Amino acid sequence: MTAQAGSISSNFRVERRRLRQRIRAERRALTPGDRAAADRAIAASILRLDVFRRAHRIAIFLAFDGEPTLATVIDAAARAGKRVYAPVITRSRMRFAELDLGARLATNFFGILEPDPSRSLDPRRLDLVLTPLVAFDDHGLRIGVGRGYYDRCFRFLRPREIWHRPKLLAVAYELQHVPLLAPEPWDVPLWGAVTEAGVRRFARGSGR
Repeated sequence: MTAQAGSISSNFRVERRRLRQRIRAERRALTPGDRAAADRAIAASILRLDVFRRAHRIAIFLAFDGEPTLATVIDAAARAGKRVYAPVITRSRMRFAELDLGARLATNFFGILEPDPSRSLDPRRLDLVLTPLVAFDDHGLRIGVGRGYYDRCFRFLRPREIWHRPKLLAVAYELQHVPLLAPEPWDVPLWGAVTEAGVRRFARGSGR
């Protein structure tokens, strides 16, 4: 790597870090009323999607750091007889374990609630993954908090591979949408995104 290329790479990392900081702060700053209204709109859009209605195994996330809450979606999925899974993470790995609505949840080292890891599932058997993120762009690229859990877990969905499920559907607030993110080699593109403004579908996203 040349000195110039190294400088560009370093500046890009700085910009991503600043973007994460800004958007996470804006997300946490939403008023309770605005957050509740946005969460209702997001849930209504998800429940109308054919991909949700057809799915038998759905992965969700348990809200953290100002993320949208999926309580309505989880309840609707359970009433419809769908199996619901949530992330379980270690320092370097993420799995999905079945969510028992009557069971106590543990708190991991990030302070995020998670189910019993003994009931985990191969992610290839999921139909739909409701995906958290910090930001996403017009082409279906996403950035998370910077630890790479989703990109590693779903690397089999990269465009050069043949897998067609699960479909990765980002769940976010509209303030998390940005026009363009610079891609990284390990990025796994989204199938779609839902915010309080509606649903976006990306042409080259995962689970195509």
